[in-house]
Amino acid sequence: MSKQTSIEWLKECLSIHLTHEQKQQFEGLFQQANAMHQEQIESAFTQGDLFSSDYFDGKNITSENYYNETYKNNNND
Repeated sequence: MSKQTSIEWLKECLSIHLTHEQKQQFEGLFQQANAMHQEQIESAFTQGDLFSSDYFDGKNITSENYYNETYKNNNND
């Protein structure tokens, strides 16, 4: 059994509230979001595998800090 991604979870939650027509309209966005998510996961895996601890230039950085620096500022959160 595979794990559910955050994109799949959101799609499932929204599907309860959307009409059939709205679901069809959003399908392309969900496909695009899934592709972006896959690229991010693959990139994180590759960077972690290739650079290991050297990836952060010796900084003591947590995964939360990495996420905030990489994604939060880009989303204006």
